[in-house]
Amino acid sequence: MSDADTILDFIRDEADLDEGEVTADTSLFRDQLLDSMNLTALIAFLEEEFAIRIKPMEIVYENLDTVSHMLAFIARKRAGDA
Repeated sequence: MSDADTILDFIRDEADLDEGEVTADTSLFRDQLLDSMNLTALIAFLEEEFAIRIKPMEIVYENLDTVSHMLAFIARKRAGDA
């Protein structure tokens, strides 16, 4: 299973969404598919699953609004650039 699929599965389970409702490029917060409680769970999941630490100032749309953004953010974190 790819990293994108892992994140998508978590989001679908967390927000009770069907497979067709969310893709790697779906805007999760701007389209109001996730709320602040889901965000808290998502951050904890990403930190545990990908062994990263997300700082409060990194919790922005550019890093977390889509799965594609999350994957790029995780890659930057792992490379030490974020």
